[in-house]
Amino acid sequence: KWATLICLFILSITTESRHLQKRHHEEHPRIINDIVKAVGKPAVEKLVLVMVAQDFEKCSLDEHLKVQAKIIEAVDNCEKHPEEAECKKPAIELYHDIVCKEEDIDQLYPWTTECCGKAEAERTKCFYEHREVRVEEYKIPNIEESCKEHKEHPQRAFSYYLSNIAKRHSKLYPPAVLGFAIQYNEITTECCAAEDKAKCFGERMPQVKKLTNYLEDKHKQKCRVLKEFPERVSQALTLVQVSQRFGNAKYDDVEKVTIEIAHLNEDCCKGDAVECMIERMEATEHICLAKEKLSSKLSDCCAKGVLERTPCILALPNEEPDLPIELKEYYEDEHVCENYQKDKRKYLAHFTHDYSRSHQESSPQSCLRVSRGFEMLLEKCCASANSAECLKDAPKLLEAALKENEEISKQNCGALEKLGFNDFYIQLLVRYFGKMPQVTAQTLVELTGRMAKIGVYCCGLPDNKKQPCAEEKLDILLGEMCEREKKTFINDNVHHCCVDSYANRRPCFTKLGPYANYEAPVWDESKLHFTADMCKGSADDQLKTKLVLLVEFLKMKPTCGKEKLTEVIESFRKTVVECCAAENQQACFDEKKGGLHEIIKDH
Repeated sequence: KWATLICLFILSITTESRHLQKRHHEEHPRIINDIVKAVGKPAVEKLVLVMVAQDFEKCSLDEHLKVQAKIIEAVDNCEKHPEEAECKKPAIELYHDIVCKEEDIDQLYPWTTECCGKAEAERTKCFYEHREVRVEEYKIPNIEESCKEHKEHPQRAFSYYLSNIAKRHSKLYPPAVLGFAIQYNEITTECCAAEDKAKCFGERMPQVKKLTNYLEDKHKQKCRVLKEFPERVSQALTLVQVSQRFGNAKYDDVEKVTIEIAHLNEDCCKGDAVECMIERMEATEHICLAKEKLSSKLSDCCAKGVLERTPCILALPNEEPDLPIELKEYYEDEHVCENYQKDKRKYLAHFTHDYSRSHQESSPQSCLRVSRGFEMLLEKCCASANSAECLKDAPKLLEAALKENEEISKQNCGALEKLGFNDFYIQLLVRYFGKMPQVTAQTLVELTGRMAKIGVYCCGLPDNKKQPCAEEKLDILLGEMCEREKKTFINDNVHHCCVDSYANRRPCFTKLGPYANYEAPVWDESKLHFTADMCKGSADDQLKTKLVLLVEFLKMKPTCGKEKLTEVIESFRKTVVECCAAENQQACFDEKKGGLHEIIKDH
């Protein structure tokens, strides 16, 4: 189904290694007629609307459709007159030429003055970088009106879905936006026919919104890593993920797929939606041509239409190798150092491939940490007088990585089960306050709240899925935090974890101890707001309000100790329960806060 296009970004995430050579390629700009031939005119019309809405999020649907119509007029002309100079330009250049001529565009979007004056490669990058604009969260409009519009004007209703999803997810791959719009359309059709329309929409829409956010977050993180770390980082994790996806494929076949995907990731993160889309389809075509060598599970997906193949392939589970993979040849063979010295990158890439596909229970980042550790061991041992004796440490290194992953999962999932969500959340909050006390209370509560929810989700999975799940989601979360850290410095320890090593970023944060040089502000009771607001909103909102208060206390009393902290939390809990049950909540808090201040200040 077309709705499966929502999976389009699952494959491409990134990490760190030195194992793959850069792919040298020639540029092959796509003209508009190439795109029409590849995906068909109806799809081009929809994808153009997505691009317009992503670039110009302030405009109304009618304004988006007006610009779309001008671009489609140019598309029609090029189909009839392909020899014209305009039609020989790269499709993305033709698109920008048209939107840059829009009347008053520079008034609504002043940044276009700068972008439109640049040469095309820089112009594409400039447009893409200005897409990061906050738009209010989408709210379901009046249900009866929506259902009437959906029934009477289905084409306009679909354009509305495309436009609204696109401008709220400005960096999501356009065919993925199209896939989500198709799913919204299907949900609307079903829910408008349901007996309880509101309940139907209330149950179905949040699921789609959650997945939309997740896929865009993955894409942003992939692009962050490409921007912030050496190119080999992206190439190496792609090798790991392709190796895990096609567990029975040989290295040479996996390498070809890896190089192609790593290259298209670069183009997708430069903002050229047209080139990104075509390269993805080409990569899928090449995978299908090699399906006999890659995986027995590819046949059904490769029989589908061109736009349906990619999401189908990405939805396939990782394939376990049919036969056990022996890693001993990488450290017990008498020619290990000779082979390693001949071509270090190739040797390590082969090891990474075999290790990754034989350890599906490990996250790609964990596989790359093992690979980096093995590289360091090879460097040390191959420079020693007795390399064979030195390499006997290899099995310990490999086993230690698996043990560490298992222990971290058991520790966190065990704490969650024992403490329950709220106390697990508080534990994370206190721990991360120690690591980064300079962060605002609201930001710290939000950060650790997301961590706690990651724990709930991933700890509910089978044991072999817990570690990859948690590390993937924490990777995105820490990536967002480190991006903000570039603009708002936190402390030297946090900065080090953000920039030192992508693959080791999560372990670096996990191992961080309390920041030793924090200077607490003077005690100020006015920062502790005991108000009836703590009883308002959802349970999640109430908890966050209380935890913001806890962080404000910690900022002023960072060395209060575990016993004192427990006393403060319990006293605070009792007061909140009592006052939220009172007839006059604020009067209750006013009466109790004096006693609370004394308990809190007494340290």
